[in-house]
Amino acid sequence: MTLTPIREHVTLPPAAKKAAAKTPKKRRRPHRHRARRGYVLLRVVAAGAVVAIMADSTATTLAVPLLSADPMTAGLPLAEITWVSTGNFAAVAALLATAGRFADLLGRRSVLALGLLIYGLGATAVILAPAWHILLAGRLAEGLGAAMMFPASLGLLLGELPPSRRAGAVALWGASSGIGALALQGGGGWLMEAYGWRGLYLPGAILAGLLLCLTIRLPRSRGSNRRIPDILGAFALVGAIASAVIAVSRGDVWGWTSDRTLICAGAAVVLLGAALATSWRHPAGAIDMGLWRRPGFLWGGSASFLYGALSFIVLATGPLYLRESGFDTIQIGWWLTPISIAMIVASPMATLASRRLSLNGVIYLGALILGGGCALLLAQPSPTAWSLLGAVLLGSGFGLLSTGTFTAGTIAAEPTQYAAAVGAINTARMLGGAIGVAAASVLIEHPFLSGPAPGFASVFTTCLGITAIIGTAALVRVARGAGRTPMPGVLALEEEVAMLRHLLAELRASFIQVRAEAEEELARFGINDPSGVRVGWPPGVPGQRQPSDQR
Repeated sequence: MTLTPIREHVTLPPAAKKAAAKTPKKRRRPHRHRARRGYVLLRVVAAGAVVAIMADSTATTLAVPLLSADPMTAGLPLAEITWVSTGNFAAVAALLATAGRFADLLGRRSVLALGLLIYGLGATAVILAPAWHILLAGRLAEGLGAAMMFPASLGLLLGELPPSRRAGAVALWGASSGIGALALQGGGGWLMEAYGWRGLYLPGAILAGLLLCLTIRLPRSRGSNRRIPDILGAFALVGAIASAVIAVSRGDVWGWTSDRTLICAGAAVVLLGAALATSWRHPAGAIDMGLWRRPGFLWGGSASFLYGALSFIVLATGPLYLRESGFDTIQIGWWLTPISIAMIVASPMATLASRRLSLNGVIYLGALILGGGCALLLAQPSPTAWSLLGAVLLGSGFGLLSTGTFTAGTIAAEPTQYAAAVGAINTARMLGGAIGVAAASVLIEHPFLSGPAPGFASVFTTCLGITAIIGTAALVRVARGAGRTPMPGVLALEEEVAMLRHLLAELRASFIQVRAEAEEELARFGINDPSGVRVGWPPGVPGQRQPSDQR
């Protein structure tokens, strides 16, 4: 396509010339630099929020064995001490979807700032807790804050960054989970030696305070709906998810047919039905019903559910497996480090791979690599050098699956649904993780395989089966041509190029039409060669151009 050159001979009035002369030529450059600094700050805050959340999760994994020897927990059985993990996990899982929905409705920056404040106060309470009940309250506050930080941080990235910058930002946001885990795995031993188990929560408290100061400088994000949110439905949804997580997490301790387990399971079903009923009628329901009707969102949620089961199983049973093999806490942290490093590297690689393989291709590749890691660990009766290679494969598979499944779900959402989509996808992951950990605990006590370490062999065999399910489903979607969309940044660039071509074609057509109409009007006055005509200002108009001024 070739655009016809068009020359305009326009002289500005004197007042307009003076205004243009006063305007500095490089006025736009400071705005560009400020925009770039704002993008960097946005990435730092969003990634830092994920680092704090994952550091807190890793800290709890390392702290639970030490809590049993603390005078504060004297006389408490181990099943009660594990509530520091179960209570936090239930709070995060229960509030993620609701917090994401409220972030879209009320403003993502406000929800992120409030989440950082609550998380920081909870971490401080855990560090200074003089009694068991204060420690539990602090852990619940951390879970509440983390549930608000997670969807609001990514919702800000997707909503505030231009489309061409989103792919790299999402990759950094995903890799930050590995960075948080790696930081505590590498430095957790030193913190425990210097400050005890309380020192493991120091990084999260300090980081939350710093991020809160930076969040104030982020652009203010307005909510998409000024109506009052569905408070009743929100409470019902939180109660439903919390009851389901508690039933699954504590069912092995209470007994799967015990009264407490059955009551929690029944409450989850009733409350979920109430949340769906209120959200169906309310204009700003706690559950975004339109989100689940978006093409591809259900697939992203299902794949994230299975990925959550895989990742939580490995992260929960891996330290137990290494502890039974004779390793201490510091050695366990170093053995798990390759998983975090590989995940950090693989998450950005998923963005590049999506350009050639599509999102479903990335999910299939991640399942394939993760399955190879599980098979390699199954072949080793005890940790060896080959186990390190298996850990690298696990981390690489986690990085690809995490980014692929997460993007497959969030890319299906509308811009006004970003935080809600993030919350829903992560809720699916947490529920999958709760069910996966519960199933792993049953398999360790009642293995279906024999030989050395039959319980852990049964767990890794189950993980191998889950990877086969994810890989097969992704491969079927690749064969059907579904999900050929690459990462958001790549998609936006292609859409912008197509839109630019369309606009240029329309502009060219309009110029041709204007030129044809002008020639017709000039022909009415007997002018058949309009190329030699110079048009000046009409007589009597201030700032008119005389024929001698025309060049």
